[in-house]
Amino acid sequence: MTILRILVVEDDRLVADALKSTLSHCNYAVEIAGDGRTGLAFIEAFDYDLILLDVMLPKLDGISICRHVRSQGYTMPILMLTAVDGDRAVGLDAGADDYAIKPFNPEDLTARIRALLRRGTATARPILTWENLALDPRNCEVAYEGKSIALTPKEYALLELLLRHNRRVFSCGSILEHLWTYEDAPSEEAVRTHIKGLRSKLRMAGAPADLVETVYGIGYRLKRLTDEFGAGTGEVANHLKHRFSRREGFPPATAPVKTLDAPQRLAEIWDRHRSTMFDRVANIDRVITALETDSLTTQIRTNAWNSAHTLAGALGTFGLPVGSQVAKEIELLLGSEIDITSAHIAQLQPGVAELRREIESRAGAKIATESFTKCGLCPIEAPTIEVRLLVITEDLKMSASLQAAASDSLAIETAVGVATHRWRKARSPEASTHQPHLIILDLDCFANLIEGLTALTELDRYYPSIPTIVLSELESLDRRIEVARRGGRLFLAKPVSAESILLAVDRILQQVNVTHAKVTIVDDDRALLEGLTALLSPWGIAVTTLAEPSQFWETLSASVPDLLILDLDMPTHDGIELCRAVRTDERWANLPIMFLTANTAPMAIDRVFAAGADDFATKPIEGSAFAARIIHRLERIERT
Repeated sequence: MTILRILVVEDDRLVADALKSTLSHCNYAVEIAGDGRTGLAFIEAFDYDLILLDVMLPKLDGISICRHVRSQGYTMPILMLTAVDGDRAVGLDAGADDYAIKPFNPEDLTARIRALLRRGTATARPILTWENLALDPRNCEVAYEGKSIALTPKEYALLELLLRHNRRVFSCGSILEHLWTYEDAPSEEAVRTHIKGLRSKLRMAGAPADLVETVYGIGYRLKRLTDEFGAGTGEVANHLKHRFSRREGFPPATAPVKTLDAPQRLAEIWDRHRSTMFDRVANIDRVITALETDSLTTQIRTNAWNSAHTLAGALGTFGLPVGSQVAKEIELLLGSEIDITSAHIAQLQPGVAELRREIESRAGAKIATESFTKCGLCPIEAPTIEVRLLVITEDLKMSASLQAAASDSLAIETAVGVATHRWRKARSPEASTHQPHLIILDLDCFANLIEGLTALTELDRYYPSIPTIVLSELESLDRRIEVARRGGRLFLAKPVSAESILLAVDRILQQVNVTHAKVTIVDDDRALLEGLTALLSPWGIAVTTLAEPSQFWETLSASVPDLLILDLDMPTHDGIELCRAVRTDERWANLPIMFLTANTAPMAIDRVFAAGADDFATKPIEGSAFAARIIHRLERIERT
């Protein structure tokens, strides 16, 4: 069964150890915090199923913790511990679910805990299923096609975790966080060992070997085995012809997607917000003036920190990495707990001067052009007539088979003699309208492997947005790794049928087509919001932005996004609070959420994922890297 996590916030170490021993014996994962502030930090950093909270605590009392936790939207049960019966009403009013009076009976306490946990999971589905796999939490039984499977407690907990969150990919770190306590967590190798054991037992029961799928570089998830098309092998070609003839997933020919001039838009955005950048530098300069006159206030320092924080993200996004780094260093200084004195003037003055030079010396057009040239951001023009497929091969028989199996709406061009073919010359602007939507590269048509891999590297460099399927007779792990490293999207081992190739083409085109996908971005930096819109709009992504978090719920309900991007540090409501609010709503519980932040401290990242985030990106962003990340995140969203 899933191991439930309990946090004990108790300053009496003897009581805390006794509670941990009692609850661990009942198969709960128990962690201990010895004071109120530590307890609150644990609550904000990790997910707990229940909290045992002492009333009298050093640094921060239990009643204050309870009020704060409830005000932030946390819904886990809270059981207060106290030696004074008169505290009961105050604690319940603060949001506690139950009380235990010291000294308490261990059996009575565990019974109260079980009752609270049952109340918290009353709406859980009785039986979890996936394909032919079934897990019954009521009696901890697992079966595949009716055949019972005996699992260890950790294997069972791992499988239940994957079943309850079957659309999510779990990293090793995330699995460790869910199944072990912080103190008892083993290495990530232990997770891989349990995955291996679970797969072995599922396979022995008749399940496919990859039912628990590895998503390379990310983690593990359950794999859907039924072909999403519902088509048998003999129906593949007809299905593809039908799909391509209707151009499903692509805009109709009468309504082509408008490709925006992203570099020009970035230039206009920069020019429009340039004065704002100077205003933010002026806020930092006010700290220097205040230090010189011995009049530095908390408000001046806070305003300067906010300005440095937004500059660190915005300058990097608009192609000023030096300015971004300077702003980040100033942000760290102003955000630290040390006292800022006149001795820091010598440290701040050069930074302020450098920021002004960076902003003054760069014109918007130059910034935008350099940014896009460096990043290689080149959105695909949405197809309006046909899907174009370029096949680089000398196997004319295979090419003819592809032509015969494809529909009229799938235009296939074969490149024979790749050294002189125009795909090497198609880097010019006039050739952009003839670029393929997907490339098939036959490694075996080259004189040697190195030449073929070099061609793959060139394709990835000049057309980073066009996926490439690689074919080869020689299949090995090293070759697959090298193909993936050089940008290959899919590796198919020959011999392979034309129908299988076209099926792979269809699936990839469905993934890369994110036209009409909707993304909502919440960040208090308006210049950054406009810059992100300019980066993503050319891909056909509908971007909704919000600079005022207080209007978040109305914007979310109106935009209905496929992906939500949140800034971490914002006024009124930070990204953590917004993320938690989203996760408590049934409608948005499975909405993919990405955080965009300049704060890369391990504790901040832990808080982001504990709040329910799926991914995070750091400021400043780079155009192509950020766009690719958004595209790939949208690709992984399962269509219901």
